[in-house]
This record gives sequence, C-alpha cells and structure tokens, in this order.
Amino acid sequence: MVFPRKINIRNIIETGTRINAEISSSLIVAVFEFDGPLHDGAMIIQNGRIVAAGCLLPLSEQQDIRKSFGTRHRASLGMSEQSDAVVLVVSEETGAISIAFDSRLYYDLSTIEVTRKLRELLDRGSLKLVDRDDTAPPSMNEGKGILIEQ
Repeated sequence: MVFPRKINIRNIIETGTRINAEISSSLIVAVFEFDGPLHDGAMIIQNGRIVAAGCLLPLSEQQDIRKSFGTRHRASLGMSEQSDAVVLVVSEETGAISIAFDSRLYYDLSTIEVTRKLRELLDRGSLKLVDRDDTAPPSMNEGKGILIEQ
C-alpha cells in the first residue's frame, strides 16, 4: 500500500486499475486476496481514499538488499527511492510487516511500531489510523493490526 505525500505519483496510479473508493478493511482484504486480479500490484491510498490498485512500482536497484526479499519488497523500496511516498508491505511468505520510506526498508515491524511510524509519517489531517478495537487499552491491541480510516 502506497501513501503518496508531496510528490505526485500519477504515472504510478495510471499503471493500475482506478478504484476511487472509501477505505475499508474488507475492500483491502478483497483486493489482496491470493490469486485475485489485483493481488500482485500496489494499492495507492491518497486523500483518505483508495485511488487505485494493481499498480506497478519501480524496482530498487540497490545491490545490498537481502536475497530473501522478492519483488514485493524490491518494489516498495524502489517506490521510496523515486518518491517521498510511504509504502506498507506485507511479506506473502512470512506475514512480516515492513515500511519503506526515504530509500530505506524497515523490516518485520510489530503492529505497534507500524502504527506509530505511519502516524508519524502521514499525520496530515486527511488520514486517521486507529486501533481495530477502539475500546481496548493500547496494550490489548498488540497483534490485532491497524485500520486505516478517513
């Protein structure tokens, strides 16, 4: 999932399927369902909406990337090298959650670390990150993930 910041990524959006939908966890899950038509591409989330999915990202040409990282991680890193976007990537094999930004990949973060980092990098009023269970104390939400809302 790509979260553009100041640099326009229209050329990336145009490589995918326009969606222009409200953000919902069920739509995100449906898009990334294994073997679905949009499964392998990136989702672009901008201005509180899912703009497009199935988008092709540029691959990183860094030589010191872990050999175990596949196209998904190389693409997230490449996107962060060519724009100021923040990219959230989940390993298909291990389920590890990582964030790429500023030409660096932060691998295998906890859900608390992901939430904290996304809030820090994307807090500009149009995107709100909330724990899935708003009524539980923050410590109870560890491992439950995050939900992205308008």
